[in-house]
Amino acid sequence: MTILSLLLVFKITVSIAVLIIPFLFFSKEKLAAITKTTADTSQLYRLYGIAILALLVAYGFGIAPAQAGIFPWGVVAMGIVSNVGAALCMLVFGVNKQNIFGIVLFGTIGLGLIAAAIMPGVALVKIW
Repeated sequence: MTILSLLLVFKITVSIAVLIIPFLFFSKEKLAAITKTTADTSQLYRLYGIAILALLVAYGFGIAPAQAGIFPWGVVAMGIVSNVGAALCMLVFGVNKQNIFGIVLFGTIGLGLIAAAIMPGVALVKIW
């Protein structure tokens, strides 16, 4: 397992737990309480869940090349935009106690991907 593969697997696993399952399966009322937003229907929450699921499919396509010693530039670039963008969006549009977890989590993943892009040779080192 390479360092980059481990980061991608971590991103996928955490996103399934904290984004996919809630946004695709929780009630509209529970999601409104969690996100501190309101919506007439659950459609926007579900669409967000599907959009994140699509990103996770793309992340998954970065694991095999990373395992083979090939740096998946497109996947890493997508991940930087997605994770750093999410963290910045949460910072710009208001920080509350609930956002801190997301800011730290996605910001750290984004920084890890930036580090991987700066040092691709290190990111492809096998750690086990």
